Amino acid sequence: MRKVLKGTLGMCVLGLAMWGTTAANAAGPAGGGGQQPIIGGHDATETYPWMVSLSNGCGASLVAPQWIVTANHCGSASQGRIGSNAKSSGGETRQIDRRVTKPGTDLTVMHLTTASTQTPVKMAQTNPASGTAVRLLGFGCMSWPSCRNATTLQEIDLSILPSSRCSAGGGAANDVCVSGDRTHSACHGDSGGPAVTGTRGDWTLVGETHGPGDNGGECATTTLYTGIAPHLSWINQQIGG
Repeated sequence: MRKVLKGTLGMCVLGLAMWGTTAANAAGPAGGGGQQPIIGGHDATETYPWMVSLSNGCGASLVAPQWIVTANHCGSASQGRIGSNAKSSGGETRQIDRRVTKPGTDLTVMHLTTASTQTPVKMAQTNPASGTAVRLLGFGCMSWPSCRNATTLQEIDLSILPSSRCSAGGGAANDVCVSGDRTHSACHGDSGGPAVTGTRGDWTLVGETHGPGDNGGECATTTLYTGIAPHLSWINQQIGG
């Protein structure tokens, strides 16, 4: 994630690890459940055709046939695996030949040399309200501080908090703040990956993983996401939407 994941790219680079929910956190979107082999999360309960695992360890989301959205602090990646629940097999792989970052943000779009045949995710028109159920996805650390990365896509259902709850981590009004605690949180390997709202087979991208929501945390805390809606016009301008 921002501070943490930036300096960890060589160790356990961003591979989205998701955590499950508890009654104290939030009732998640429909379609959750299953075993919980990681920190509060579980193996993906469906295939997300737009989920991308980048070659440098970060996550990303397919938003158009030849474009993906991720975090600027993820740096460059040579390719992405799209639409697979397995980190190293399945889905389809596409090469990346260009990246464009919006100045002053952690938001980057990457261009694929060949169009994907997978279905892109819808992008949010407005940031979700506080209390909204949200799902995080990824292949990141399943334990911390001793990181064990997931080889199967993980998901967790949490909830949207007021943006001010992530202000200590650098969050602003346009950002999306997601709940978390010592046993339910995003971690190393999740940078650039998606936060989505909706229900099974019908998801909307509301944020990409930016960093911890506090000023000193790495994992096991709230998570700060760059909001998609506030930057939607810029994204569409880059991808020709």
